[in-house]
Order: sequence, then structure tokens, then C-alpha cells
Amino acid sequence: MAGSDDETTPKSAVRPGAEIVGESAALKEVFEIAQIVARSNSPVLLRGESGTGKEFFAKLIHDSSSRREKPFVKLNCAALSAGVLESELFGHEKGAFTGATSPKEGRFELAHGGTLLLDEIGEISAEFQAKLLRVLQEGELERVGGTRTLKVNVRLICATNKDLETAVAAGEFRADLYYRINVVPITLPPLRQRDGDIPRLAQLFLRRFNKENGRSLSFAPSTLDILSKCEFPGNIRELQNCIQRTATLARSDVIIPQDLACEQGRCYSPLLKKAVAEREGKGAVHGLARGETVSTGQPRDAAVFAAEAVMGHSGLIGRERLVQAMATAGGNQAKAARLLGRTPRQVGYSLRRHGIERKLF
Repeated sequence: MAGSDDETTPKSAVRPGAEIVGESAALKEVFEIAQIVARSNSPVLLRGESGTGKEFFAKLIHDSSSRREKPFVKLNCAALSAGVLESELFGHEKGAFTGATSPKEGRFELAHGGTLLLDEIGEISAEFQAKLLRVLQEGELERVGGTRTLKVNVRLICATNKDLETAVAAGEFRADLYYRINVVPITLPPLRQRDGDIPRLAQLFLRRFNKENGRSLSFAPSTLDILSKCEFPGNIRELQNCIQRTATLARSDVIIPQDLACEQGRCYSPLLKKAVAEREGKGAVHGLARGETVSTGQPRDAAVFAAEAVMGHSGLIGRERLVQAMATAGGNQAKAARLLGRTPRQVGYSLRRHGIERKLF
């Protein structure tokens, strides 16, 4: 289920979302929301932990939209300097800088009429945030080293595993850019919340391994039972690596529990989970945007109130956005929370503050 980070993808011949595997209620819910969102041109912010399949949901939205015949372009913004990112997104003219021997179209131009996915949007520098905001507000840009203004028509999808609310409160992410990209947030569930999907994905990854390596491996039922109980903090990507490693080292055609790294005391996931928990425990509001329970040494209610205190007015959802989300969710408060990238408690709090009755939906 993994793809390359930076490329233009032509229209797929398969049905939209065919790459998304699973039958859990959590996955079906976000799948349904993504297809509803696809009917409009509103900017989408895909949120969730690393490895939850944000790129595949971005492609689902594109393939289900009226832009499906146009390009789907993606760019991973992480680890790119402001200068490189500007050239990649806006393009450059010949001679704009050393090494610019010919003109180059940027990703915005390449995605004209279609969809642009900006992955790891939370990692862009403060310097570039202002430049990106201008393009999103005005729908026009100039290539690096150029003077000609280019109009672009792009449906923007951003993805992040970062808590943007905390970044805004800390002054690390512009509030005006946050509101520009966070029109329709969709939070993808981690694998540990997708009941029954781990065995399906494990079988899929094993079939791929068999095909690529000319093998005929299978799982013992007890092996799938153990995998189903694993939390996989790295989500789908970690599960895929686990299956590939286990299949590579399997001693027979049937993979038994003893073949799993966790049964040999060689699994590093518990150490990773502990390290992440310790790091997140230092911040009272980290993870709240994903609607998860946060372990901060306080009751959950206190943690939510602390988050609202830090975020100020951002703890209160705007009336118009709230009404739209509740209408889309058919009055389901939990579903509306996932659409908004907030917790159900924050939705309920905002409904009360705005005097909106749930029965209206």
C-alpha cells in the first residue's frame, strides 16, 4: 500500500479506493466521509498518525471527484528547504539560480484542473508558509526568477501527523494558513482501532510477498491471532514491514507464531511506543486533535480543558463550520468530530455555546 512520495499520477483504471483494504467500522466511516467530501472542491486536511494511509485517501478523494480526469500530483514537504520547496511547487525560470539550466513547471502548474496533495504540511518553514498562503488566497503565482503571473485551478489536499493546533498556539504555524487548509479535516483511524483489519492486511502483504518472490507461504491461524493483538504504532507501514521480515526469515511454508519477532523478543514496537508516550506526555494537548485519549497524569476532561485554555478561541468551533459538519454527519456528533478534526467533547461544547440543538439535523 505504499507509493513513491513525489510524482504525477494518471487517472487509475481501477475503482476509487481499491488500494484501501479493510472492513472495520472505523475505516468504512472515513471512507464514506471521503467520498462525500469528493463532491465538492473544498480544501481537505487529512490527519492521523504516520502510516495510516493518508496518501491513499487523498487519491480516493481525487478519483471520486469531478477532477478525476485531470492530474493527481503529490509532494512530500518534509526535509525540503524553503528555496527547494518554492521551486518544486511554483516552478522556476531558466537562470533563476545556479543549476537552473531550463524552465521548470511547478507542482501547482502540473496539477492545474486536478488535485495537489501536500504531505507533511506541518513541516514547512514559517518563511514558506506566507508564500503558500498567498497562492491559496489568490489562485495565482510566479515561478522563481519569473515575472509572469500564472493562474492555477487546483483542489488542495494537505496531510499531516502533527498537532497543528499546538503548533499554531506555539507560533510555529500561521493561524491564517491553518484555517485556509483546515476547511474539511478528516482524521484517519490508527490500525489498532480498525477491528478485524489486521488479518486482512497481513494476508494481502503475504500474497504480494509470495508473488514477488515466487513463494507459497501461508499463516497458521494462531499467527494471525497474535498479529491481531499487536498495536503497531507505525500502523500499516509497520505491519507491512513485519510481514515482509517474517516471511523472509520463515523456516517453512507455514508461518507459525515462533517466526514472529515479538515471540522471539526482537520486536522494537514496545520500545517505540514507550518513547513516543514519554515524549507526548510532556505536552498536555498533543494528540487531542486526533480525538484520542491523552495520558498526561490528569483526567481526560481536565486535559481537554487545558487544551482549550492553551488554544484560546480555537477550542470553540465556528458556527458555520459546525453546522456544515453536523449536517454532513447526519447529526452524529462523533462523526462530525472526525470531520472537523476535533474531539466529540469539543463538538458538544461548541454546540452548547452556539445554542445549536442536535435534533435539527
